[in-house]
Amino acid sequence: MNSLPSSAASLGLKTFGQSGSGRSIVANDQLHQMLEGFQELSRVPSSEGYHALALTNAVNGLRGGAVPVNSYLKNGSATRRCIVGGGFEIEYELINYYGGPQTDVVILDIRLVEQQAAEKRRAALWGVDWDAGDDGGEWSPKVQPDMCLRTNGTVTGKEDSRLKIGVNGYCENLAHAAKMMPSHITRGDEGALEKLKGNGYTLFYVPQHGALKSGWRCVRNLGRSSTREDMEAARILAGYMKEAHDKGLYVEWTSHRGGSKVLTKAMEQLALRQINLDGKQTIFLSDATSSHYLADDARRKIGMNTNDSTWYKATPGIAQLAGGSVIGTAKPVMSVNTFIKYTSKEDRTNKLIDTGYHTLKFIKGAKKVAMGGFSICGMATAATAMGISFSTAKLLLGVMTVKGVQIAAETSLASIPSLNEGYHSSPTDPFKQLVQRTRLRNR
Repeated sequence: MNSLPSSAASLGLKTFGQSGSGRSIVANDQLHQMLEGFQELSRVPSSEGYHALALTNAVNGLRGGAVPVNSYLKNGSATRRCIVGGGFEIEYELINYYGGPQTDVVILDIRLVEQQAAEKRRAALWGVDWDAGDDGGEWSPKVQPDMCLRTNGTVTGKEDSRLKIGVNGYCENLAHAAKMMPSHITRGDEGALEKLKGNGYTLFYVPQHGALKSGWRCVRNLGRSSTREDMEAARILAGYMKEAHDKGLYVEWTSHRGGSKVLTKAMEQLALRQINLDGKQTIFLSDATSSHYLADDARRKIGMNTNDSTWYKATPGIAQLAGGSVIGTAKPVMSVNTFIKYTSKEDRTNKLIDTGYHTLKFIKGAKKVAMGGFSICGMATAATAMGISFSTAKLLLGVMTVKGVQIAAETSLASIPSLNEGYHSSPTDPFKQLVQRTRLRNR
């Protein structure tokens, strides 16, 4: 677009960037100068340069016909949208000046919110390194968040060197999330954990809001729609997933607790735009408190790698059972959905056998769940209210010899937030942690 109509010129708008390829982008003088400045800064290899690159890439992405995955409609308008990123927001409107099929993009406002991300009040990417130190070492987030996906000399983003990115759920703060995530990313494998310490990892930190103790919020939120903060985080995450796709990067996304809801919503954003990831990205849900079925359906719609049969793992906590496995119904429903929508004619016989197996297993297990279900909530409340003395721990061990109550006891312990922070390879792990803790307390 070489010139603007008089109505647009009166608004002080002019073209930004080259015209003739996709939509034209217009902005007023102040925003135009700001964007020019960010373009220059994006060429500088620095943290500020990465931030500027993320913003200018978002602006240039508006030239395409597809609506960006990290955008949403503003104020119920059919034409005004807002793109959200880790450190910025871009509000724009689609306007048809000439009455033809082509709509142009008018940038209305650019808001820099990197300070909110730096203050851990907004979802963003954080690099996390292992600090050996003198006291055994700890996982330490970097001082500032990243605005773009980064690779380094040891992690290249290729198939044999995938980026490992965690998505936290319920936690106390950034440091707490950074400490919990590695055991879930490595699925409890000590060798993989040592390798991760050498390479570091990336955390997509989702700040947690509200005064309710970490972990119990998921119980309160069961059945509720996503919060505004969750949706904002999901759109930002979807933007990073699309960035990885555009760069051809291989990524392993691992969610913990309520991070599964944000990860699922992000995948659904990609599905709305019919984006196919060509099998280069995978997900792993650890202690998911949102539906495995919804996550499975979303990952298949966007062409994620689904070769891993162990793509989720959970302790038998209340939120994991009710929210993640939907009281055991998620697995048979996933199997049926995969059989109907995603199975070729050649593979349907084997898939039908799997579907029947999971359905029968669910029916058999439903009776056991019912046996312990009535006492689950009461025992979970009691476990958190009492100080859990060593004698109480021994008493619980005796009670767990009764099969029906064993289910309730395992569920109760696995529902205590402080006992399901790390990756559990066995349902008895929460109890082992409890016994170890009470022994230390009674020394």
